Amino acid sequence: MQNTGLNRLTIDKFYTKESVVNNCCNILTQNINIDFNNDLIIEPSAGNGAFINNILKLSSNFKFYDIQPEHEKILKQDYLELNINKAISNDNSNTKFRKIHVIGNPPFGRQSSTAIKFIKKSALFSDTISFILPKSFKKDSMKKYFPLQFHLLFETDLDYNSFIINSQVEKDVPCIFQIWEKKSVERNKVENLEPVNFKFVKKDENPDISFRRVGVNAGFIDTSNLNEKSVQSHYFIKFIESINKNDIINNLKCIIYPSNNTVGPKSISKQEIIKEFNLILQ
Repeated sequence: MQNTGLNRLTIDKFYTKESVVNNCCNILTQNINIDFNNDLIIEPSAGNGAFINNILKLSSNFKFYDIQPEHEKILKQDYLELNINKAISNDNSNTKFRKIHVIGNPPFGRQSSTAIKFIKKSALFSDTISFILPKSFKKDSMKKYFPLQFHLLFETDLDYNSFIINSQVEKDVPCIFQIWEKKSVERNKVENLEPVNFKFVKKDENPDISFRRVGVNAGFIDTSNLNEKSVQSHYFIKFIESINKNDIINNLKCIIYPSNNTVGPKSISKQEIIKEFNLILQ
């Protein structure tokens, strides 16, 4: 089995199953036009080289990088420190590629901090970015890290147990595969919503409800014992005086929030709450 390296949320090294890599590359060819002779493909965190065989079929021009190479075709290089112009000119000073495609599965880092760095680095010079990413990138709050000139062409969930840990044990990491393409026009920017007829307050500001924001009970609304609720795991909300609070609260308790857009415990952002609450309160 060929796999590709992922430094994930622990000190263990993760690899993506060959079948998953093959599927991602098949999806890529259905959504992106890659010129075999004139486009460059870069794999920024190539691990032990699972993407290599697929990439060799897509383009005659390629660069594979990793800080700990596990394949003879991979160059030892910290991608975040890469000088792309120098990297290209080292091969042929006259080379000018039609497009540059960045493909792979970057290390995530804590709260996706490293993945975000890989995205920002790739966006400096690439025409498309196709990454395996945490499911949190389904959220608008994470998509904002792609510059506005990049448009999301495709997104799909990876299958359960798509990864191998320590070369032998199957591991499930909630991930997606996204394909982004740079265009001449900016995508529509998602503006932050403002609460309608309610506001977020501190626990000591006489809230009407507590809202569990994280954990298995994320989304649970309570009206009692609010002073006992943890500020680390709850939002506190107050409604305007003129609304019928009992009816409103009963309706708010019926809201079902997405549970398939995080890597770890379920969490609900303020923007997600505002979006759903406004539909009822406006």
